[in-house]
Amino acid sequence: MKSNSILKIVFLVFVVLFVLGSAFVTFVYHQMKNYPVIKVNNIPISRQEYKDRLNFMKTQYAVLYNIDFTTTDGQKLLGKVKEETIKDLARWKILQEEAKKRGISVSNQEVEQRLKEIEKEFPSTLQFEMALAQYGLDRNTFKEELKKNLLYRKLMDEIGKDEKVSEDEIKKYYNENIKLFEHPKEYKVHLILVKDEKKANQIYNDLVSNKITFTEAAKKYSEDTTTKDKGGELGFITEGTLPEEVEKVTIKLPINQISKPIKTKDGYYITKVSEIKEAYTTPYFQAKAEIEEKLLTDKRGKVMNKWLEDQLNKAKIEKDFSDKDIWMRIWRKLIEIQQLFYRKEAKTPLPKTDE
Repeated sequence: MKSNSILKIVFLVFVVLFVLGSAFVTFVYHQMKNYPVIKVNNIPISRQEYKDRLNFMKTQYAVLYNIDFTTTDGQKLLGKVKEETIKDLARWKILQEEAKKRGISVSNQEVEQRLKEIEKEFPSTLQFEMALAQYGLDRNTFKEELKKNLLYRKLMDEIGKDEKVSEDEIKKYYNENIKLFEHPKEYKVHLILVKDEKKANQIYNDLVSNKITFTEAAKKYSEDTTTKDKGGELGFITEGTLPEEVEKVTIKLPINQISKPIKTKDGYYITKVSEIKEAYTTPYFQAKAEIEEKLLTDKRGKVMNKWLEDQLNKAKIEKDFSDKDIWMRIWRKLIEIQQLFYRKEAKTPLPKTDE
């Protein structure tokens, strides 16, 4: 009986120690993450915020410039990336503080609205997310960047509000960039693609004898995944979009006339054109507002960039990545103790103060 009581007490002590130990580790980790490693005009930036932004910057360098930070060359560049990260964070804190002073903010609703507008430019949500992934972004990270961009634009409009664009500047831009306002001839194309020649001829015969509509045939037989579900509709295209042999036949078709099967390396195309938009040049009076907005944005952007760089040069930026941070020292010691129980090959380098 006495033995059971002792075992219960030992077990309870063990549980209490385990709970207290876990709480202590969690507390240390929290303190270590939130330790202000950078201050911009006395505004603190936590180790976690710095680390998240550094990882973001490293990803951008890896994607855009094909930098591998595990190589010797990548490690040489890492110092520069860290400095750029600190400047980037400093700019953001300066922008946030200035926006706060001027009563400028960006709501979640504005971010969501802008996100929807951008996403609509892609054929599907999947293709939108694939495009983000190509730049090392996911939806949440992109939303954070959108929020920053929207705040920047609002602040830019306020700081550069005295900028003006004259009629002469607008006309000059129009005349010097007239090619930007020239629109080539467009063809609204519908297509069916199949691999087999016999099948293509059968589909063509059914189409011209009105046994089946083009839309029905495309949905039923086409092997072109982009247009199949849309009944073969490719939309408006310009010359140079289709395979050469297909385009040569298609752009000469009378409206709604169906082409005979056209042989290509991908299979046999059957096409038709349902509408043609003739080439034209946007007249000055229609282009004026768009040009004025662009020139005004450019001018305000220059004013904003100069203002921001001036603020950055004047800013008091303090960095503390030293080992005097007691929470990092304790955290590293805890990792060392933990790794005593690891196999040699499972051990990892101790966390650095500036990564």
